[in-house]
Amino acid sequence: MNSWRYIILILAYVGGLLLTGLWDFPNPNPSWQQWTLVVSLICIIPPSLFFFLNYRWRRCPQLRFWFLVSLVAFFAVIYFQLRLPSPRPTDISYLIKDNFRPKQVQVLGKLLSEPRTTNNNRKRFWFQAQKVNFKDKNDPFKTVTGKLYVTFPTQEVTLISRGQTLIIEGNLYKPRSPKNPGAFNFKKYLEKKGSFAGLKGAKIVFIGDKNQWVWTNIRNRIINGFTDALGKDNGLVISSMILGRSAVDLSLETRDLFVNIGLSHVLAASGFHVALLLGIIFWITQSLSPSKKLIIGVIILMFYVGLTGIKPSILRATLMGLSVLIGQVLDRKTNPLGALLVSGFLLLFINPLWIWDLGFQLSFLATFALLVTSPVIETKLDFLPPKLAGMIAVPVAVSIWTSPLIMYIFHSFSFYIIPFNILATPLIMLLVIGGIISAIFILISPNLGIFIAKFLFWPLQILLQSAQQIPQLKLSAFSVGQISLIILVIIYSILLTIWLNKKSQKYWKIGALVIISLIIIPIIYKNITFLKITVLKGNEIPIIVIQNRGRVTLINIGNEEDIKYKISPFLSQQGINKIDRVIIANNQDKLGLPIIRNKIKINNIYYLLDNKELDNKEFNNNHQAVEQESTIIKAIDHELGILQWQIQDKYWLWIDAQKKETPSVSLNLNHSLDVVLWSGKKLSPDWIKLLRKYQPQVVIISTNSLHHFIKKELNKENFQWYWIQQDGAIQWIPNQGIQPLFNNQEEGS
Repeated sequence: MNSWRYIILILAYVGGLLLTGLWDFPNPNPSWQQWTLVVSLICIIPPSLFFFLNYRWRRCPQLRFWFLVSLVAFFAVIYFQLRLPSPRPTDISYLIKDNFRPKQVQVLGKLLSEPRTTNNNRKRFWFQAQKVNFKDKNDPFKTVTGKLYVTFPTQEVTLISRGQTLIIEGNLYKPRSPKNPGAFNFKKYLEKKGSFAGLKGAKIVFIGDKNQWVWTNIRNRIINGFTDALGKDNGLVISSMILGRSAVDLSLETRDLFVNIGLSHVLAASGFHVALLLGIIFWITQSLSPSKKLIIGVIILMFYVGLTGIKPSILRATLMGLSVLIGQVLDRKTNPLGALLVSGFLLLFINPLWIWDLGFQLSFLATFALLVTSPVIETKLDFLPPKLAGMIAVPVAVSIWTSPLIMYIFHSFSFYIIPFNILATPLIMLLVIGGIISAIFILISPNLGIFIAKFLFWPLQILLQSAQQIPQLKLSAFSVGQISLIILVIIYSILLTIWLNKKSQKYWKIGALVIISLIIIPIIYKNITFLKITVLKGNEIPIIVIQNRGRVTLINIGNEEDIKYKISPFLSQQGINKIDRVIIANNQDKLGLPIIRNKIKINNIYYLLDNKELDNKEFNNNHQAVEQESTIIKAIDHELGILQWQIQDKYWLWIDAQKKETPSVSLNLNHSLDVVLWSGKKLSPDWIKLLRKYQPQVVIISTNSLHHFIKKELNKENFQWYWIQQDGAIQWIPNQGIQPLFNNQEEGS
């Protein structure tokens, strides 16, 4: 079998794994329709490729080989499903059966990872449960299995490291699916990691000694050396640039800063680090035989993998590095593209779930770009000095291949990623090379290593100060909205066609224009045609987003958590880059106003409950209307907090009953109501009277609890009603009506 056939079979395996994305990873029980679609594609695509290539490719294998290709792809799908994590019958998650209510427990087990800071400034780590005991019972510990996601207050987590046996006291809970579109799916995140329950810890009891894991000791020695030389914050940044952010407890602000400016790869151990290590290996072993080079190289690369942690990106780079060393022994030139393909296949055979690991995907695409696109761009820039051309070609090539995936996942793009990467490359190379040299000396001679590391202070300061200016610029984060999977496939198909077909390379400008059009046209279409109202679940009050043909109105802001985890993801998913008007409904909104203004442009601000003027816009009296396009908003009652808006011929009434127990039923509206949105502490029978009077078609309720009697009354009156705490976000679209955006599949929620 020639090499081309092996390549096709590897691609068939990878293609089969990618087809599992059609039923949303992780999905242990795809429907028969999903299975039918995947099997049909597996049966159709390989033979179709044969008929397409048979008269165009002299080496095209015979038809029977393509049936083998289908079998390999089908094997990949089955193998992937078999490797999906699922809870065993003894999994600790099965102990939570009472309406998702947390249970107080003591869990004995082993620490699987180092503590890291969460977005809520708590510490998180993975914990292997072995035994459990309910604190409200006197029963002995019960044997269990399962991997727990544990969080702790920062001050409570001290002197713990991977491998230690602990007893943790806290509240055991099951993760829930998101209630708002675009929000982080915590439940699915845990399932991908093989975990089906979380533990909110309160107390740690050590069992046995507190000795740290050997890799932790070595890693901490390097980190402490950098922090002694550069200060805590700067030292952690350099440590992350050398060891990767998964090995360093980097602050949330720094992580977000590097992600937002497109430099997240700088904080990840990757092929760049392995390439530098290979250079050092070849330098120190230049007088040795190839076999000794291989032995020393394997030891150094394995040592580095142990320091950084077993991550797909570093494993892929290490395998490619080993192929170079083996090529030296065999006196054969290594094919980089072939090494990339084989290393990717080996990793995906070891763990097929990595196909959906974003770090693996971006690392593979970035390396692929360096191999196939960067040299082409360098030849186009031959009028520049070679080093300068290379500095420009690398970030441009990487951005071409990774940006579509980044926009698909994060719904945004920064116009400054490429120019800033070009300008920052010399500093990054200096810091990484200097950091590796410093780390080596810190392990050998700490004082000398710390002295060398001090020279990195000013280059690091220049990089950080420059990075902090980028988010302040316009278009630093441009929302492109939710790109469909079909569009993503078309974009990468165009890129692959331009790479593979020499005739197509002449028309790369047309291809680039088509790709840009595929991204821009849907944004323009949405701004021209979209008309919908979305009610998001907030922490205390609902958040209403009205989209009317490019005009966006936001009613309620909520607190900082609402802005960060609910409003911002939704606006990004919808491709919204400015808000035409914000309506402030309470004092909490006022506190959140500066935060949201730093994230998105706001044209006008109005107050519902106050008469203090801001930006010359306010509701001066109870019945003044604000009109924009076909949306008319009116404050009905400041004291009660009642707001009405009309869009097309639909009337919505929002009642904010956070403080009032009973409504004023004499609103004297001269029209019927289509939707009543109610928010407050509890919905009392007195509020039902208001609903009976105006008989809205739909009632949307936002309250933490809903009494069984109220549910009975709502059903008795034949109201179509939704409870946001249970149903999640609610959306109205013309010709479709009102419906929840999520199906409630969690019993007892």
